[in-house]
Amino acid sequence: MSKNSGSFTNARGQKLYTVSWTPEEGDVKAVLLWNHGLGEYIDRFEGSAKYWVASGIAVFGFDAHGMGLSEPLDDAGRGLVRRFSHLVEDALMYHDKVLLPALAEKAITAPVFIGGNSLGGLVASYAALERPEAFKGLILQSPAVDVEWTPVLRIQAALGNILAALLPRAKLVPAVRPEDMSQDPDVVKEYLEDPMIYKGNVRALSGNEVLKGFRGLVAKRANLKLPIYAVHGTSDRCTSLPALRDMLKHVSSTDVTLQEVVGGYHELLHGPEKEQVRKDIKDWMLARAEAAATPAVKAEAEAAPEQEAVAPGQEGGAKVKDDTAAETSGEAEAAMPAEGVEGIKVVVPGA
Repeated sequence: MSKNSGSFTNARGQKLYTVSWTPEEGDVKAVLLWNHGLGEYIDRFEGSAKYWVASGIAVFGFDAHGMGLSEPLDDAGRGLVRRFSHLVEDALMYHDKVLLPALAEKAITAPVFIGGNSLGGLVASYAALERPEAFKGLILQSPAVDVEWTPVLRIQAALGNILAALLPRAKLVPAVRPEDMSQDPDVVKEYLEDPMIYKGNVRALSGNEVLKGFRGLVAKRANLKLPIYAVHGTSDRCTSLPALRDMLKHVSSTDVTLQEVVGGYHELLHGPEKEQVRKDIKDWMLARAEAAATPAVKAEAEAAPEQEAVAPGQEGGAKVKDDTAAETSGEAEAAMPAEGVEGIKVVVPGA
């Protein structure tokens, strides 16, 4: 595996840290542009990147402005999102100015996918909406398409514009509780002790801009036509599984998979289910990459009539099974509706 780091300067003059992990040998089968969550940094996902690289997937990413090793580096600018659109603009600039030239230099022609976790999933969704021709699929891990609304959050949302204007840097929006990040105490401990992660309440301006991102996606989600793979823990208290189900019900894509990890918390790529989640993402991506390279197969996939959501029937997740695999193995599958969602089938392996 080859790891390369560097930087690029966004349209606002901020120098952003970049990194890529690529296979040293063999053909690159797919390329993934990954977007991290609020307050995180891209190198935190090196474990997942190494796993995917071993299967021929090149992984690219960067630290969002004011996070990780990206500017601004002063305390006043850390975790400060002045405009949600800046996050999307930076992701697309990175794609154009860094990722594509890197692929050309290495003569990599594999299909490019975009994805992200938490806030990065929201950013990836917007990037896919603005540039659908650039990507062959969208991958969402515990995406922040909305949150579980507490009374305090509802009051702050109603006053969002006022608070953002008067106290933009004030850390007023309640942060997620570290213990809600994972059911594994070691993962929580690592999170708390990582000096690179921005912790504490979210700044008023940042929270208001993310709220605008939530609301804007509701108006645009019907325009999402790319294949979508989403994975979310059923015990996630940081982002909303019902909101994700609702989003997927309203997209126009005919290739949608929702993997619900029973008992899973927010940090699915770091917690006890990480190996299974990494594998499921890898399998889904490689299958779509192969389809994208074969027009006849791609056309057949796009003609699929229904969305499919797969809920694991065992602790920590189970691999997604298609109908052919189920028939071959003789494993029974029971279909039942996801709670509150019409039109998304939940398949429980072994039921």
